[in-house]
Amino acid sequence: MRLKKKKLVLWTVTLIITWFLVIVVIFPSSNMNSSSNTSPKNTVWNILKLVASKRTLNIGKSNSASKGSRIIPEAEGVYKRRVDEIFLNANSKERKQTKSSPGLNSHNDSIQSQPKTFKQPMRTERQKHILEDDLSMKKLVGNSDLKKIWDIATKWVSSRHIIPENAPELGDVLHAMATRPITKADVGYKGTQLKVTLYLAGGQVVVFKPKRFSRDHVIEGSPVAGYDRHNGEIAAFHLDRILGFRFAPLVVGRIVNLTKEIIPVATDELMKTFIYRDGNQCFYGKCFYCTPLEPACAEGEIMEGSVTLWLPKKMALRRWRHPWSRTYKEGVQARWEYDDTYCKDVKRNYPVNRFPLILDMTDAAVFDSLIGNADRHMYETFKEHGDTARMLHLDNAKSFGNPFHDEESILAPLNQCCRLRKSTWIKLQELKNGQLSQVMEAVLSHDPISPVLSDLHLQAMDRRLQSILEVVGDCFQKEGMENVLVATPK
Repeated sequence: MRLKKKKLVLWTVTLIITWFLVIVVIFPSSNMNSSSNTSPKNTVWNILKLVASKRTLNIGKSNSASKGSRIIPEAEGVYKRRVDEIFLNANSKERKQTKSSPGLNSHNDSIQSQPKTFKQPMRTERQKHILEDDLSMKKLVGNSDLKKIWDIATKWVSSRHIIPENAPELGDVLHAMATRPITKADVGYKGTQLKVTLYLAGGQVVVFKPKRFSRDHVIEGSPVAGYDRHNGEIAAFHLDRILGFRFAPLVVGRIVNLTKEIIPVATDELMKTFIYRDGNQCFYGKCFYCTPLEPACAEGEIMEGSVTLWLPKKMALRRWRHPWSRTYKEGVQARWEYDDTYCKDVKRNYPVNRFPLILDMTDAAVFDSLIGNADRHMYETFKEHGDTARMLHLDNAKSFGNPFHDEESILAPLNQCCRLRKSTWIKLQELKNGQLSQVMEAVLSHDPISPVLSDLHLQAMDRRLQSILEVVGDCFQKEGMENVLVATPK
């Protein structure tokens, strides 16, 4: 009996020592060897592995962001922050160490390093939630107070932005733009494209651009060809916000009944342009290219379009010729199209340390390249600030025409000047690896006419972003990162 007890004690001590060696000695040493991929079949070993893997996921307490670390799906409850599919996809792409564009790694190792790529998608995810939260309706202003909601949007506008970084009332303003009763409809202001000026209850003026193309229609030919794209205006507004520029006016989709909402309040001048075609209510308005042969037609009497908020009257605008505008003459090139030294003269007249022009041009080039807008021949600023005023991003409807074509000439200001705001560069880094299309899709899903863009256009934005990063990388090689990126106040 005593012998049996001794054997039992000895067996127990042996088992305890064995467990101790496995947990403290054997497993940590094997865990350091990232090349070992064999999984023990023993159930106890699997439990130990799960415990250890939970330990490795405590970010900040171990080197879990190193190459050898793996995220174990079973380790629920360890991460307090939800890691969703977007983050996992972006993180796995970085680990493949795909060949990047020249100059990016050598000049920006801190951005490209593994710990940074681990955090950036989470930061982008937080930004996406903030952007989406602003778009949600909070009913901060009652429906009975028709003017107050417009006063909020008016007070937002300043020399530094059209909309502030945090705008909790944005969802309410956009909802009012999409639903408030129309009190008057008139022909649009002068220009080349069809538009209608609408007056909404409470006295707010908006510009209505009708739907001309389906979402999957492809504009062939010249990069400036085709009618305005109403959905392009909507997408451009949200992209401008995502990039942190906030110089595009508020835009939202709206469905109108021409018979019930427009015709009863239309001016005589607008009413003269209404016609029927194939049983559909149509109008052709008044503009440079407007003609009865090319009207905009509803489906029956229901028409989809975009509504752009008119800027406050007190903020008078000044119109400028864009330094990188096209000639719009067959066979005639502008100087910038054949002279790569063109920017030297622009820099001489508008030094970067005194005027925002160059940096505004390169910001706009990034913005226009992503949306495929090659038609920015003019631009506007707030008049009271003269030649030191910031460039506004107005009239973005010549965008999202062809998802299969990337117009390289749009990036000429960036290519030739090699200057970019540091804040813009940081934002582009956060949105790479498919993050941009994910954020855009989420934000655009809140619009009344969603889906605003086809998947092909969303994918094109990711592709164009990579091209932009490559152009900046070339500039880093030519002039050095410290000279290319310019720190500016917000």
